Order: sequence, then structure tokens, then C-alpha cells
Amino acid sequence: MNQTDLKVSSVLSETTLNFAKEIGKHEISAVAGVEFQTTKIIGTALAGVNVPDAAILNYNLFSPADITVTERKETRSRESVFGRVNYAYDDKYLASVSLRRDGDSRFGTNNQFAVFPAVSLGWNMHKESFLADNETLSKLKLRFSTGSLGTASFLGSYNSLSLLNSTTATAFGTGYNIPSDVANPDLTWQTNTETNYGVDFGFVNNRFTIGVDYYTSDIEDILINQSVSEVLGTNAIKLNSGDVRSSGVEFEFSAGIIQKEDFSWNVNGNLSTVSTEITDLGGLDELPRQAVGQSGRDVVFRNYVGGQIGEMWALETAGQVEMKYLEDGTRNPNNTTGEYYVVDQQSPGEAGYGEIDKTRTVEEGGDLVKAGQNTPDFYWGLNTSLNYKDFDMSLQFQGAQGGEVFNVDPYYYGSQWGGRLVDNFKDADGRAVHNGMFVRGAKDNIDANIQDASYLALRNITIGYTLKQDVVEKIGLSSVRVYGAATNLLYIMADDYTSYNPEGIETTGDYNGPTTSGFQIGASPVVRSFTLGLNLNF
Repeated sequence: MNQTDLKVSSVLSETTLNFAKEIGKHEISAVAGVEFQTTKIIGTALAGVNVPDAAILNYNLFSPADITVTERKETRSRESVFGRVNYAYDDKYLASVSLRRDGDSRFGTNNQFAVFPAVSLGWNMHKESFLADNETLSKLKLRFSTGSLGTASFLGSYNSLSLLNSTTATAFGTGYNIPSDVANPDLTWQTNTETNYGVDFGFVNNRFTIGVDYYTSDIEDILINQSVSEVLGTNAIKLNSGDVRSSGVEFEFSAGIIQKEDFSWNVNGNLSTVSTEITDLGGLDELPRQAVGQSGRDVVFRNYVGGQIGEMWALETAGQVEMKYLEDGTRNPNNTTGEYYVVDQQSPGEAGYGEIDKTRTVEEGGDLVKAGQNTPDFYWGLNTSLNYKDFDMSLQFQGAQGGEVFNVDPYYYGSQWGGRLVDNFKDADGRAVHNGMFVRGAKDNIDANIQDASYLALRNITIGYTLKQDVVEKIGLSSVRVYGAATNLLYIMADDYTSYNPEGIETTGDYNGPTTSGFQIGASPVVRSFTLGLNLNF
């Protein structure tokens, strides 16, 4: 039995100085400022064991020896100084330069502060004389920007320090202290430097617009929770390890499809592709591989130079063993055999042929193959709004395509425990007698439940009616609108996805940040909500 009480308070102070001036066709503006933020976290956690049989209303019925009390008191501080200068000439040539210096108490004493610059340029070509009289092309703008930002990602308040945590009493009646982290005075900011090349088009007085961008995003000193030998007192430490590059193309469009006095229809949307590659791992070729899952039902997460971040590797399956080979189908109704046919990746004559090795990849002479990765190939969104007289309706669609999750749920609701096949189904080498294929269970790092996490969602639909102005004025108001809204009214998942929320990624347990992202167990179903509302303005 557990109970946690947590209080988080934050104080933010920001002071800015602004400047703006026009000199003929020149426009100059600037801002400079400082920012201070302090966050305090105070909490108490109670854990009780040997729960009494009586109805439990509080911890008073527990024996004092069965209650563990843990207190939490943390302080985080951040200091920033920043500045930005904008320049425009005749609204044709645009430039912006910014610089900020941030410091955060969560980093090591050697690297708490870092500087992040940014610059952007723009050219409104449609304002040049050679395009000024173009009746079709109402906008043509070229854009370039590059800049850096820092993040503390998932760091706790004191991950750069080696703090001692007390344990419960041992068999000898005493406890002992173990470190929660290894001290790292060089722990520093994870820096994301993004460079963007873009062009914007507008047609028919910008009734129709299109934007196209190519971007690269370089994450340096990426923060990870790296697995280490428990001889250090902890199974993982927080550190900066390596660089990751992402790149892709972004498309945006908007259209005023119908523009009438009593009826209008507007549409806008976007689509972004993304491809990731690990370019450096702090001198390593590969991070330690990590098996992630539940109760031994795992897949192997790999992170290596040249690969994508958080790749899932597993044994390739060729289907589940048929139910007719189940020894006793009445013992657990509606279950499955819990066993799968797996593919021997080596050919006759090659080292490793004739056995299944789940500890090495095919290139290393084993049988692990890349089976998935959580980052989608592309994201997209589509919004549309319609207005007819005093009625309005808006719809917001959103989706992702191409990502995968390792979904452990089917192993449980399908009772895939293994060890239930008829006698003599397998030979001494672990092959099925009737077809000669190797057979393995859920605890053998198989790819059976690495599933497509693509989805399409109607995130929101809203329908409203605004009362006529003359009616509203009679009751002493400036406007009245009634509306109804629903979220996730439509949610379409991939055909082979078998749980309730492809977006529900586990972030506890074996989760070590993006290097192990994609494991899923017991994800909360997608929430569907309905709202009725009334807006009154006086």
C-alpha cells in the first residue's frame, strides 16, 4: 500500500528592456532581459507492507515496523540573460539575431552555464519591382534560420551528484546506504541546433498559401540514462553521450476554399517527415544493449553509430504455433499456444546455421534482426472550419505514420505462457517435427508483438451557434455563443495493433530516455470526451 503527497512551487521573475525605431525605410527593434526561476519540490511517501485484513482507511492499522517513510525536498534554480535584435529594410530584407546564456543547477559544477545563439534571414521577393504587378503570385518569401537551444531533458534535481539512499533493514537488523548516481561534475546541457531553409508562396491575395521547408536538427551531448554494472551501486547513470542528427521536409498549406457573405470554408494542414541517425557516441561504436520489456518478455534496444536512436532488435517470427498443437485447450479457454516459429537467419554452411542465437545480430553470426523503431516516418495535421450565417463548425485531424511499439499486452490477455504443447512437438534441437522450423516463446526476444503504431485521430470537433446581435443587446450582453465539442470522436489504429493506445509509451521501469523509447504495457485507452458550453461576454 502506497501513498504519496507532493507539493511543487515555482517563482519566476523576468525583466525586459525594449527598443524600437524607424529611420526612413529602416526598422530596428531590440529586446534585452534577465530571467530567474526557482522551483521547490517537497513531498512525503509512505509504503506499507503486510496489509491487515481489516478495511484500510489509513496507515493507523499497520505495525510501525511495516511502514517506510520517505521524504523529498528539492530545489532547482535557473538563471538566464538574453537579447535579440531585429532589422528590416522596406519590409523586403529581414534579419534577426539573438543570444542567450542559461544556467541550471541540475548540471555539474563545471558546466552549469551555456550560450545559445540564433540568426534568421528573410527576403520578401514579392515586394520587388519585377513581381509587384503579378496578380496571381501575391507572396514569395525565401527564409533561412539557424539556432541552438538547450534542455535539461528528464534530469532530476541532483543527478550530477552521488547521493546516498538508505535501504530497509537487512536480516541482521541494520540497513545500508547505496548511491543513486555516480557523481558527474561535467554533466551539461543537451543542445539542439536546428537549421532551416524555407520558401513561402501565396496566391490570389494569399487566399491560398504553401510553405516548404527542409530542416536539419543536430542534438549534441544528448542526455541519456545509460546502463552500467551494478558494482557502482546503481544500474544506470545520467550522462551526456553522443550526437544525433534528424532531417526532413515540412509542408504547410492554407486555403480559403469558399469565401461568401453567409458561408465560408477554410482548410489548413501540415506534414513533416523525419529521419534520425546517431553520428557520435562519445568515442563508442555502440551503447550497451538493453533488453526492455516485462517479466522477461523483452526485445533488445540498440543504439550505435550510423543507426537510428532506439532501434528494436529481435528474432524474426514466421507465425504462431497453431492451436491444434496445444496439449489441453480446455485448461485455459481463449488462450493461445504462446509459442512461435522463428527464422534461422544463417544459411547452410555459414557459422551459426542450425541454431538460434538471440544474443547476437545476423552480422555477428546470430539471429537478431532490426524489427522496428518508435519514431514515425512522418507526422501530419489537418484543420478545417466552416461558417454558415450564425453557425460554426471546426474539425481537427492529426496522425502519425511509420512508427512501431513493442506491445507486451497480448502476451498477457492471450495467456501466452508457453510450455503447453503436445509431447514430441519439438525435436532435441528445438525444431517443430512437422515443418522443421525452430520454435521459441515470448521470453526469447521475438518480434511477434512489435506492432505498427500509426494512427489517425479526429482530435476535436466543435459545433457552435452565436445568437444574433440584436437579440443579445436586448438582454444586456455583448455576445452569446453556445457550443458542443468532442475529442477523439474518431480514432483509427493500424490493422496489426492490438491494444488501446498506440501513443502510450512506457516511461518508467527500464525506460532510459529516447534510447529505449517504444515499449508499451497497459497503456491507458485513448480518452473520448464530450463538452457542452456557453460563452457570455458582457
